[in-house]
Amino acid sequence: MGAHQLSAEAITAIPKESQTKFSHKLSTEVTISSNYDMQIVTGIQRRFIDAKVGFHILRLAIKNYRSLSRSVKVLKALLSFKKSVLGRIETKLIKVGGKFYHTIYAPGYPSKNFDSYIESEFNRVEPLEKKTKALNFIFFAITSKCPLRCEHCFEWDNLNSKETFTLAELKAVVAKFQEDGISQFHCSGGEPMVRVKDLVQLISGAAAQSDFHVLTSGYNFTAENARLLKQAGLTGVVISLDHYDGEMHNAFRGFKNSFNDVLIAIRNAQEQNLLITLSLCATKTFISWDNLMRYAELAKKLEVAFIQVLEPKAVGHYAGKDVFLNEDHFKLLDKFYFELNFSPAYKQYPVLLYHGYHQRRIGCLSGGSRNLYIDSKGYVNACPFCHTKSFNIKDSLALDNRIQKELIKPGCVQYNPA
Repeated sequence: MGAHQLSAEAITAIPKESQTKFSHKLSTEVTISSNYDMQIVTGIQRRFIDAKVGFHILRLAIKNYRSLSRSVKVLKALLSFKKSVLGRIETKLIKVGGKFYHTIYAPGYPSKNFDSYIESEFNRVEPLEKKTKALNFIFFAITSKCPLRCEHCFEWDNLNSKETFTLAELKAVVAKFQEDGISQFHCSGGEPMVRVKDLVQLISGAAAQSDFHVLTSGYNFTAENARLLKQAGLTGVVISLDHYDGEMHNAFRGFKNSFNDVLIAIRNAQEQNLLITLSLCATKTFISWDNLMRYAELAKKLEVAFIQVLEPKAVGHYAGKDVFLNEDHFKLLDKFYFELNFSPAYKQYPVLLYHGYHQRRIGCLSGGSRNLYIDSKGYVNACPFCHTKSFNIKDSLALDNRIQKELIKPGCVQYNPA
């Protein structure tokens, strides 16, 4: 199937009454929402925004350090770090809802969350006198329930077991981390949309202090649920799409309607002006230049903001399997990353997030460095793919300072640069 085509199954599965709401055509039969105000910012406009943000960060540094020379020193260090992570400074920006994003793992500018995030990065370079957050974001599996049977599921051993957290406990975990000023929570599962009523309440009680993203297969991301989540304060949605071919994606997900759910979820997220990311698990059998570019073409036509590429790891449903990528795969993914993000030919394509690029060069930023993962059983892990199980978060809710003390763990041993 070509990059400009969607499966017949996907087309016929979208109700005709829903199709009429679309205005920009993906093909002769499938169209997408006209209400989405997402813009990919490049060129002169991006440079103007970069200058504006840079001046804002400089002012923020001077306010904190009360010294121009110290502030400039810190900003130079942060620019150097950004280049080491991204490969180049001149990244594309995404504008949604009046805010600018270069990644889904940092708050949008302008916002108070963005300022506190930047101050935490200041503190890593040269300590501030004020308290700053030790972590930037949390992956939080709020449920073990899921109707899918995904090939790569890292929660496979916990899937569809008894729920660990009540709604009150979910709120208590979020509140505990918010005491330390966490910028973002990325709510996963299982499938978090199985628990959408609790998810809405969780977000509505905490969105004033932190950004929230939902990591979903698209299941149950209906127009009404999207509206309720947006109303509660949801910032963005990360929708798993593991192939541009509908049948191949459905097979990977173990669910016959999964591809259709993705298309409908994208449309419903666009209607609410949410920040939209497609997440791809790039397996050995998928990785080729043709497949990667077909995927990018589809993402562009679907008008999403970001594409996230994840490397398969031998955990969960992949435990004991030979799924790790090799050097040829890494080189091709690096090429894909640079072409999509920095080549003028792809300036109107989604921004590509590929963590493996920086992980192999400067090391992993997870494991308590900037983020961590709380699995559906409540165990604190280095990340969703490193099942370290440091301790159970429910045991720590009543303890002062225990969380921050326990968090600092080494990053993934697979990503220790030479």
